[in-house]
Amino acid sequence: MRKRLAILAWIHLVLGGAGLALFAALAGGFAMARDPEYNDEFALFGGLLGVFSLVYFAPMFAGGLGLLMRKPWARAVLWAEAALLALAIPVGTLLAGYSLWALITTFEVTTDGIARVERVIRNALRNIVLILIALFILGVILGVGWLFRDQIDPPGRQTLTPMPEIPTFEQPEFKMPEFNRPEQPAAPGQ
Repeated sequence: MRKRLAILAWIHLVLGGAGLALFAALAGGFAMARDPEYNDEFALFGGLLGVFSLVYFAPMFAGGLGLLMRKPWARAVLWAEAALLALAIPVGTLLAGYSLWALITTFEVTTDGIARVERVIRNALRNIVLILIALFILGVILGVGWLFRDQIDPPGRQTLTPMPEIPTFEQPEFKMPEFNRPEQPAAPGQ
């Protein structure tokens, strides 16, 4: 086994084992501490860590252990795990890049289906590396922006100006026009 595959296997084994141990400790703590005041917190953290355990930690542990035992299915598990790790920006992207590099450079010609998949990925290596670099840079940009969100452009004191007053005009009272007829001279004979 090449040295980089052994390093990859141990990284996956340690990180996956640590994540599963953390989930087991949280589940054990929840089972032993029956305080109804903390049920919501335990449910939230336990649910999130449970999803991470199923998606990330369990396959990492199984893939690392299988790779150390030289099982052929372990490479397939680590390929799938590398695709999921690329979404965990930026640390997961670095680990996915290292996983892809270690798996591609230790490519062995075999008759199983994994070798064909590795050959296709080896041909698309430049695109995969560029995508991983772009994901990592995006993660760094978003992380730095989030960390310094209050210091970059702190909001100043806001001065509100009142709306201009609308002048009020008194409406003249409406009167019906009166027509004054001029007085006509009295007719003769009246």
